[in-house]
Amino acid sequence: MRITSTSCICPVLVCLCFVQRCYGAAHHGSIKVTRNQTKHIEGETEVHHRPKRGWVWNQFFVLEEHMGPDPQYVGKLHSNSDKGDGSVKYILTGEGAGTIFIIDDTTGDIHSTKSLDREQKTHYVLHAQAIDRRTNKPLEPESEFIIKVQDINDNAPKFTDGPYIVTVPEMSEMGTSVLQVTATDADDPTYGNSARVVYSILQGQPYFSVDPKTGVIRTALHNMDREAREHYSVVIQAKDMAGQVGGLSGSTTVNITLTDVNDNPPRFPQKHYQLYVPESAQVGSAVGKIKANDADTGSNADMKYTIINGDGSGVFSITTDKETREGILSLKKPLNYEKKKSYTLNIEGANTHLDFRFSHLGPFKDVTMLKVIVGDVDEPPLFTMPAYIMEVYENAKIGTPVGTVTAHDPDAANSLVRY
Repeated sequence: MRITSTSCICPVLVCLCFVQRCYGAAHHGSIKVTRNQTKHIEGETEVHHRPKRGWVWNQFFVLEEHMGPDPQYVGKLHSNSDKGDGSVKYILTGEGAGTIFIIDDTTGDIHSTKSLDREQKTHYVLHAQAIDRRTNKPLEPESEFIIKVQDINDNAPKFTDGPYIVTVPEMSEMGTSVLQVTATDADDPTYGNSARVVYSILQGQPYFSVDPKTGVIRTALHNMDREAREHYSVVIQAKDMAGQVGGLSGSTTVNITLTDVNDNPPRFPQKHYQLYVPESAQVGSAVGKIKANDADTGSNADMKYTIINGDGSGVFSITTDKETREGILSLKKPLNYEKKKSYTLNIEGANTHLDFRFSHLGPFKDVTMLKVIVGDVDEPPLFTMPAYIMEVYENAKIGTPVGTVTAHDPDAANSLVRY
């Protein structure tokens, strides 16, 4: 039989329309086959095509977590050979057939008898067959179809990596990124908003903010000062259903610590100090300590002490104790109370590691004045000569004067000397 090019197009169109109609009615629908029947356009002779019978399948859907008292209706199998007289028997095989899914072999109605969890199994592959009840001969070829478990919002977002411990430098610019947190939702991301997560901050404002879509946490204030507050506990919430009312939520804690920068100059607690040093102090010995305070930590608080001027700069020296950050004053020359009773030193304490971003907060050094009082020590009398030579005649009588020695008290009191 000759078929014109026009008539060749029509069967394809009819089949496409039929398949589209089946797909649109897939949910709790009836799935059946039909013969392809077409007519030539403009009254041409009717042509019947009788291809081999076959099942045309789409997905069925069953709602997860169904808790109703009756089995959940899934859908219906149907063959064009079924005239409604009970002669057609429908058979269901495959995953869950006979246990999870049951079929009425006369009507083709499929029901689900158990509550299903999409997060455990997303779909079931089954096979359907229609046979003649009297002869047990197949009326349709066996075909495969899928029952998909349709998602409901039964899983809250979860933060798998929390709680978090992070740091960010103090004095960071507003909007500095601190950390990105991610919550996962076991629900179906392709269906509805059950797995669409929105982030919000429950605790930690106004210091920090979170991007609702990405979960990136940022600083929200200028010039956050570690010396004022070092630790923050930020609570982030992830809510599904795009944050709408009724969505499920989960939360996590982010512990944020501000790390130190050198934004604090050293400062001496006093502008004037006084130190007592006995004149008997040994050259090279440490005779006193002085310290400038720095609110920073680590290398940002390291400093160096220097004697910058004063009449005692040639008599005393100063070094820095790296552990305690104290200035150690030592004696370079011996002291003599009777010659000089005090010295004045100007001492500078300066940071050794500067951060030029904060130079406007400086200068990162400070100066104080130290007055050293020399203490008088009771010294022994001194003879006028280290040695004396005297002569005396032999046979001199007892009590004859031989010579004279003289000593004096070097102390300011000039006490009486006894020999």
